[in-house]
Formats: sequence, C-alpha cells, structure tokens
Amino acid sequence: MDLKKSSVFICILWAVIILVWIVFNEIILHTGREVLLKTVPVDPRDLLMGDYVILNYEIGQLPKDYKFDNNKEVYVTLDIDKDNVGSISGISFIKPQNGVFLKGKMSKCNTIIPFWKNGQCISYGIESYYVKEHTGHDLENNLRQGTLVKVSVGKNGHAKVKGFIK
Repeated sequence: MDLKKSSVFICILWAVIILVWIVFNEIILHTGREVLLKTVPVDPRDLLMGDYVILNYEIGQLPKDYKFDNNKEVYVTLDIDKDNVGSISGISFIKPQNGVFLKGKMSKCNTIIPFWKNGQCISYGIESYYVKEHTGHDLENNLRQGTLVKVSVGKNGHAKVKGFIK
C-alpha cells in the first residue's frame, strides 16, 4: 500500500512541477520588459519537434580577449537604444540591482567548422525557436535582412522569445 501512495505522490508532484514551470514561463512573457535583439540564424530540423531556427545573438558573442570559466553563470546588462534594441553595456557575475539584464551561461561555441569549438559565447536559453513546418527558411531570410527578435525579459534576467519585428 505504501508503494501505491508513493507512486501517486510522485505523479502529483511531477504534475505540480510542470504546472509551475508553465506558469513561470507565461509570467515572463506577459510581465517582462520587451527588448529587440539582433541575431545570426541557422535553420535546422528536429525529427521529433519539427522545424526550428537557431538564433545566435550579437550579445552572445564575447570579445576574444575576454577570459571566462566554462558554464559560469553571468549577468549581462543591456543598454537599450531609442529603437528598443539591446546591446551589452556590462558583464557581471553578480546579479544587478536595477536596469535590464539577462542571465546566461558562458560557454565555448561553434565556429564555421562543425564540432570545432574555439569561440566564446554566452547562452541565454533563447537560442532556438520552433516554427511551423517549412517556414524556417523564410524566417532565416527575414532575419538576414534585418528582422529583429522580440524578447521579453523578466526581473530575474530570464528571457523568452515573443516574436519577430521587421
């Protein structure tokens, strides 16, 4: 009997965790500050999920002389211009008390040659975006022509992609 109760409790706990995660993501989308980001996209395909676009952000590229620890958590403060486009104004290992900032992780990133990792990047968790089947190439072309990614940034630095602006 205890095994049945434990199994039911674990199932309920997982359902609550999933529900909290969904609500947390929706809160960011509806209450976060909207910022536009410039990207460099690639269009792959996932056999299970369908078409998606990989988004490499300008604010995700670190200068070559910047020293970092792989997988270290970092906060990137954004300078928002008159057109609402964000660019890096500072990088810190301590959460900023004010302003618009993104929480990310430093990592090595791919170069033009696959599987050769020697670049330095910051990942924000908004680097892939699923699209309707057969629309990825159109979105990729639009991004190359200057379309910007509309991102909602929460007060804790987490971000979610809301859409695209031409």
